[in-house]
Amino acid sequence: MPKRYEVIERSFINGRLYEPGETVVLEIDSPGSNLKLAGSKAAQPKDDDQQDAAFVAARGAAGKFVVKDAEGVTVGIFVGNKAEAEAEAARLNAGGVPLLKDDDQQDGGNTGDGNGLPDA
Repeated sequence: MPKRYEVIERSFINGRLYEPGETVVLEIDSPGSNLKLAGSKAAQPKDDDQQDAAFVAARGAAGKFVVKDAEGVTVGIFVGNKAEAEAEAARLNAGGVPLLKDDDQQDGGNTGDGNGLPDA
């Protein structure tokens, strides 16, 4: 089961550099000296803290990974491999906002700017 760890010292984890104070979600039981269990003051989160629960990487369709919240709901439009999904979950746990569809790309027109969208 994934657990939240606070980074104690600058660390390179799953293809990303983490600074002290950031949170990373990992499926390990024995972290190195560079990590400590986040929220270790309390053994279990209280019901009031459920809104602060971690985002985690989860297997999606076709072998890809997505990011889900504590209730198991997919967050945003992110899809990638496991390492990328773990990095995205860590970014969200650190206070980032979910990736959403760009409204500019949804207007249906291609202006010839090389953005790869088909002509309307």
